Amino acid sequence: MINNFPILNINDYILREQEEDDLNDFFYYFSDPDVNKYILCDPITSIEDARKELYYWRNLYYDNKGIYFAIATKKNNKMIGSIGINNVNNTHQRAELSYDLAKEYWGKGIMTQAINKLTKYIFLNSNINRIEAFIATNNKASEFLLKKCNFTLEGTLRQHRYHLGNKVDVFIFSHLKSDIK
Repeated sequence: MINNFPILNINDYILREQEEDDLNDFFYYFSDPDVNKYILCDPITSIEDARKELYYWRNLYYDNKGIYFAIATKKNNKMIGSIGINNVNNTHQRAELSYDLAKEYWGKGIMTQAINKLTKYIFLNSNINRIEAFIATNNKASEFLLKKCNFTLEGTLRQHRYHLGNKVDVFIFSHLKSDIK
């Protein structure tokens, strides 16, 4: 997709490659039940689980299957979240957006900036025409966030995900290259 891993600036934060040094910060916020409540994947319970998860997302880039960034503070390079695309389908020119953020950084506009920066970057530097996002129907914060970032709610996928022993309905949102303003 892209030759060198980019660094994208968003005010007091950067989007950069995930690193081994991020492991403790990643484990700290990703294992928080409030954060993991809506991620719709298995919670991590050990530093080794965190390592596997971090390297899975990091390697999407090297396997040409997506790109996933650490969201880090410029002040001390601390990882506070992550964002990227995965499930890239080059034939149909689409990819799936995923993101997460440490609870103490919620409500500060960081993820709005990150989504806007990432979507523009992807549309300008790849053949991707459509970015999709799947969120639990009870995740009101993400619903508001995606609408704020010019994503369109397309519908509900019933029992689309299995999370923490439950079948979960999800909303599907999309953002098209032609939606950029």
